[in-house]
Amino acid sequence: MLVVLAVFILPRLLPGDPLGIMLSSDYTQNLSESELAELGARMGIAGSGAEQFGAWLGDLLRGNLGYSATHARPVATLLAECLPWTLLLILGAMPVYLVLAALAGIGAGRAAGGRFDRGLTGFVTILASIPPFVTAVLLMLGLAILWPVFPASGALPMLPSDQLVIRTGQIALHAILPVTALALHEFARFYYLARGEAAVLTHRPFVLNAVARGLPPCRLLAEYYGRNILPTFVARLSDSVSGLVSAVVIIEIVFSYPGIGGLIYGAILDRDYTLLQGATIAVAAGLLALNWLIDAAGTALAGRG
Repeated sequence: MLVVLAVFILPRLLPGDPLGIMLSSDYTQNLSESELAELGARMGIAGSGAEQFGAWLGDLLRGNLGYSATHARPVATLLAECLPWTLLLILGAMPVYLVLAALAGIGAGRAAGGRFDRGLTGFVTILASIPPFVTAVLLMLGLAILWPVFPASGALPMLPSDQLVIRTGQIALHAILPVTALALHEFARFYYLARGEAAVLTHRPFVLNAVARGLPPCRLLAEYYGRNILPTFVARLSDSVSGLVSAVVIIEIVFSYPGIGGLIYGAILDRDYTLLQGATIAVAAGLLALNWLIDAAGTALAGRG
């Protein structure tokens, strides 16, 4: 309940109000009093604060996230359109940074204290200190503007293809830079985790025995390192979900990507309380669901172990 109350109050602490912003446009200057009152009701700003909260909470309990007057569409429809794009970035980046962090961390951990370990860990430390929006801007500047290899913004070209294969390729091409920015942001925390685990595992008797028997490197990596590091990765995923979602919101804004982040940013600029409340509730629900899935996966892995 405290989360719901905070979601309602925080947008109203922003300077200005949605109706005042809309009245500054030519479209709304000629509206009558009754039309303005109806518009205010649609925006969820009619009546006192308690009345507004009661009306919004009642709609929320009925599964109605409200209506965005800025977009002239239901909030649920807008979220349904934007959510797949956000999931594409998250699900695209997650296997990339998990696999790369595991491989790099195991390599560094097996040679802990060596030149490779010191050099790679130093680089990762610098990488970890860079905020996600700086990483996104640098990628855009280097690979989309100075050296235009990838699109700088959006999820599709202005004239997307109607053919499924070509359209899929266009979507993948536009997602490369946002996915890379997100993967680089999350890479460091899992690298440190894999490195620490690998440094300990390397001196365990069962690993030393496997090395002495001449076990192939791929099998050693998968069965002795990967299998022991995986449960720790899953446990850490649960702790990193909120940071992952915060990063993807920022990265979507930088790349003008049509996900939840861009929707929230636009709602803040327009003071669209209903949309901002609905999007925040959706993000909070998504975090809870994702944490539940990760915890369930961790429990399943622990049971197998």
